Amino acid sequence: MDYKQKLTPSLATKLSQTKTDNHFEVTDTVISGFKLKLYTSGTMTFSLMYTAPDGRRLRYTMGNYPALSVSTARKIAEQLYAQVKLGRDPQREKQTAREVKPVPKLGDFINDTYLPWFTSHHKAPKAKLPFNQFKHLFSKRLDKVTGWDVESWRSKRHKDGLSASTSNRYIGTLKAMFNRAVEWEVIEQNPITKVKKQKSDSRAIVRYLTPEEETRLRASLRSRDRRLAEFNPFYAGGRFVILKANLGGFPDHIHPMILLLMNTGMRRGEMFNLRWQDVDFVNKRITVMGNTSKTGQTRYIPLNVEALNVLQLWQKQTERHSGFVFIGKNGQRFTNIDKAWKVLLRDAKINDFRLHDLRHHFASRLVSAGIDLNSVRELLGHSDIKMTLRYAHLAPGRLVDAVAMLNH
Repeated sequence: MDYKQKLTPSLATKLSQTKTDNHFEVTDTVISGFKLKLYTSGTMTFSLMYTAPDGRRLRYTMGNYPALSVSTARKIAEQLYAQVKLGRDPQREKQTAREVKPVPKLGDFINDTYLPWFTSHHKAPKAKLPFNQFKHLFSKRLDKVTGWDVESWRSKRHKDGLSASTSNRYIGTLKAMFNRAVEWEVIEQNPITKVKKQKSDSRAIVRYLTPEEETRLRASLRSRDRRLAEFNPFYAGGRFVILKANLGGFPDHIHPMILLLMNTGMRRGEMFNLRWQDVDFVNKRITVMGNTSKTGQTRYIPLNVEALNVLQLWQKQTERHSGFVFIGKNGQRFTNIDKAWKVLLRDAKINDFRLHDLRHHFASRLVSAGIDLNSVRELLGHSDIKMTLRYAHLAPGRLVDAVAMLNH
């Protein structure tokens, strides 16, 4: 079935929400031959139908929606249409270019092209980890990877105990890589676009500290401070120790880091990227800059009394007013504090708790205190309320009050 209508972003969005038993196309009324095809699988593809110099009717596939936006596809269609009017054959030229430049293997494209680009545009020290799951496919050409390759991998990994949410995340990363390959004209289409997400529990139980565990963690932090001050020769005398003792300060970065995470809900990477210029002592808030956050959006986190005191004390004892709040070796940005964290958990007798779970602990305390979920979403920097709903069950009496409304 073929309909004629101007292709617009709103139309494409509407089509993406449409379920159909038959393929059908919408042909643009502005650019001749510019089409958007909806398949029964839900895939939507932009293309241009044109007449080649030898009289054949050919289709030039530009890419899939939404990886390719309507406005970008329209610009490409305009360029292709201009080439056709000049007597050129875009489809033949693309085939010739592909013959001259062979399609790279998956592993080569990831390591030589995609990862260098990705890490230059994102704060992603572990960007390579999801791709390591697919090393068995690295020797395949990009355009030879199939949906079955991914589905068979998923089946095996689920039998090994991998959760559906984790496999969805890994596959989503792989899909995003293929979409870039399409945009960069390395391949014509995403070969795994039809691989669907598996249903997973979006409100799975999150790990947070019990009151007893939090007490033990705080005690473990204080105990660590005492050990460092007493046994580390670096702290045995000297101006730093005297200043520290007078201020009741910290022997190193670990204690203030943990307290800051516990009271702000920042992601670990956001804390490592925090600079003194992002700390507003007057208005008592932290600015998490968009270029350092996971979502790319700037947000503001108010500082409670403990977080404010921690930062004021840390700034005073370190005498730093610029650069990173927490500086690693050789003045570089921290990448992890895993070793110290494991020792703290061991001493506090806390099991199965990651540093990232302090973020869950922060959110859980807010919800348990009656803070509405949208406020929690803003503080955490979630782009979608669905992520925040995992804490909904902690709201005191929320569901009890709801059903109580039915009482006569």
